[in-house]
Amino acid sequence: MGTFVCIVLQNLSHGGQGLEDKTEVIKHSAAIHIENKVSLLQRRAWNILLAHAYDELPHKEVYSVRVKELIDKLGYDSKDENHLKAALKTLATCAVEWDTLDKDGSPDWGVTTLLAQARIRNGTCSYAYSPVLRERLHNPKVYARISLSLQNEFTSKHALALYELFVDYLDEARKYGETPFILLAHFRKLMGIPDNSYAEFKKLNTRVIKEPIEEINERTDLNVTVEYQRKNRKVAALKFKIRRLSLLETHDPVQPELFPNQEDMPEVVRELVNTGLGSQDAWEVWQQGFGYVDATKRPKDIEFGPYIREKIDLLKRRQAGGKVGSVTGFLLAAIRGNYANPEFVRMNEKEQQTKRSRREVQQARREEQLQQQFDDFRTRRFWENFRARPDAWQEEKKQAFLDKIKGAAEHRFVWESYQRNRSLESPSVAVAFMQDLESELLTAAEEMSLEAFSRALPNVSRI
Repeated sequence: MGTFVCIVLQNLSHGGQGLEDKTEVIKHSAAIHIENKVSLLQRRAWNILLAHAYDELPHKEVYSVRVKELIDKLGYDSKDENHLKAALKTLATCAVEWDTLDKDGSPDWGVTTLLAQARIRNGTCSYAYSPVLRERLHNPKVYARISLSLQNEFTSKHALALYELFVDYLDEARKYGETPFILLAHFRKLMGIPDNSYAEFKKLNTRVIKEPIEEINERTDLNVTVEYQRKNRKVAALKFKIRRLSLLETHDPVQPELFPNQEDMPEVVRELVNTGLGSQDAWEVWQQGFGYVDATKRPKDIEFGPYIREKIDLLKRRQAGGKVGSVTGFLLAAIRGNYANPEFVRMNEKEQQTKRSRREVQQARREEQLQQQFDDFRTRRFWENFRARPDAWQEEKKQAFLDKIKGAAEHRFVWESYQRNRSLESPSVAVAFMQDLESELLTAAEEMSLEAFSRALPNVSRI
């Protein structure tokens, strides 16, 4: 699955800076979606090296940094360069491919190594990237900001890898975000977990998902929850929901906005707030998803959005009957306890049946129109192919057909029609004539099969 560790740096001011001035990495999404085969130290070193090189990526091929600066920025006290050399060796031999999650929507596959070369001489580390990697690193289409100092706080390589992924999917303007559902097999590859490691999902969930998320929630201003998608009772995919708490949970004594910008909210949050639920409660419900619902009462075969709308509808029905004292108390209890709403279910089933009936009518109409197009197309092609044959051949086939229908009881109606119009192209005569010769004149796939005609429709001559 995922692929190269690329990162790009933003400077607080421009021009000739050392590592001490570098504070953030702007990391390309394809880099964040890396197959996590590198260690925590190697991943941090990669971020720092790219941060240092970023300003010069367009003009230089080889970059250099003092080894002491690099070690200081990595945040470990040892003067032994062997750890650094081992990290550089791994980065120079780690083959990676990019963009497997395809967040920017443009198909692009490639393979390279994280470093093309590395060298330590006279206290200086010099290094380079492959040309294709340099180009992608300095012109990211989608990117995420990674704090160089914060990355040193993580004790787990899985925590850093997940943190980079979460920052990538965090919408900075709205301070929330969510990943798509990531298939479990892809997630294993993304995190560098072979099939024979943590074979039981319970262990994988603890060591690679829950513990790293707990570390991220404790050490950063992100709050992350995970949602599981099951198939045949087994977890098949994961989705992560991310919030930046500095915006959502401030305790500063400031006047809240009277009309907050609801366009910046997920749809579920917006609907809950519009119903009267407090913003903080609404965000919590959205982030926890079905994790907010009592485990013994969680529904099956329904998305979370429709589930919430069912509970909102129940609240409105109870309010209409004067049976609700507290909007917040009732709605949260209904969501958590999966209160039944049979009226909504019946109404929804009726609406779905109406939609199905409408779709069936529309489908039948489309099929009828397609059949008519096919029939008209075959007729036109038949006569085009017939007239393309030599005159003698046409006359021979015409006479053979007339001899066949003349005086034959089963063709009486066709013969009488021909007698009246003296034309092979009158409707009833043409049908019979085509039946005799279609095996000779209609031989292309789109002329013989409705299905083939349908597939070729954009390319065939329209009627």
